[in-house]
Amino acid sequence: MKSDFLIECYPEFEKELIFNIETYGILKDFSCGEFIVTQGNYVKYLPIIQEGCVKVFSQEDSKDFLLYFIESGESCIYSFAHLNNNTAAKFSAIAEIDSLILLLPIERVKLWIKKYNSLNQIIINNYQKHYDNLLNTTKQIICYNLEDRLFDYLRKKSELSRTSLLNISHKEIALDLGTSREVISRLLKSNKFHGKIKQEGRRIKIL
Repeated sequence: MKSDFLIECYPEFEKELIFNIETYGILKDFSCGEFIVTQGNYVKYLPIIQEGCVKVFSQEDSKDFLLYFIESGESCIYSFAHLNNNTAAKFSAIAEIDSLILLLPIERVKLWIKKYNSLNQIIINNYQKHYDNLLNTTKQIICYNLEDRLFDYLRKKSELSRTSLLNISHKEIALDLGTSREVISRLLKSNKFHGKIKQEGRRIKIL
């Protein structure tokens, strides 16, 4: 139920705003790996994650670059940019796991942010959080070595999936971190990760 989720997650929302979201919002299931937004296409909806997790990334020169993850109750700051900017998306968003997502039509959101201060505040709060995430990602690239970035990435994935046993391939990790599968395989076998992780077949266990 949209209203139950909205009242629990956003108690500051006005009743009229919740009614409008109930009326115009679309609640849709996305399977793991399914695109919510595709780079190069136009953004028609502002997504709010009700259940699950979404990965947001950009592709440059045929390489994927991980930007951040969105969890339950959050939205995508890159989608906010298209509220008043009718240009093609420079990012993609896919379901990291099976997810239930509330899609709000961009044209309606444009009207709502002028009328409801509570929605403006939620957008600002989400923008600040993901802006901080992007700053942290930039700082990691500039200041941290790849081993530290790799372990931080695995730890974040473990938190998001709520399990210490990750069913993830070296190739998938390499794509998210912008490197090669061979480099990831070598790093995971290095002394740097002794006592921190354990390979169990094709899975990685965070110790």
